[in-house]
Amino acid sequence: MGLPERIYTKDELEVARTKGQVIGWIQGVAVVVLGGMVLKLVGWIPALAAVGLVGFIAYKLFSRRKD
Repeated sequence: MGLPERIYTKDELEVARTKGQVIGWIQGVAVVVLGGMVLKLVGWIPALAAVGLVGFIAYKLFSRRKD
């Protein structure tokens, strides 16, 4: 019941890890390119304000007190 359906070989795990890294790099490049396009379109001041707002919200969410 709790056992995996299939045992993967070391080669299969390495291929999956490499594929995951490649997909991560592609996603990172896409974020940078789209971010650059947004900065060109919108301008620096509103974009920096939005980044600051998102950073502030993330800080508040992740720095909550653990009771």
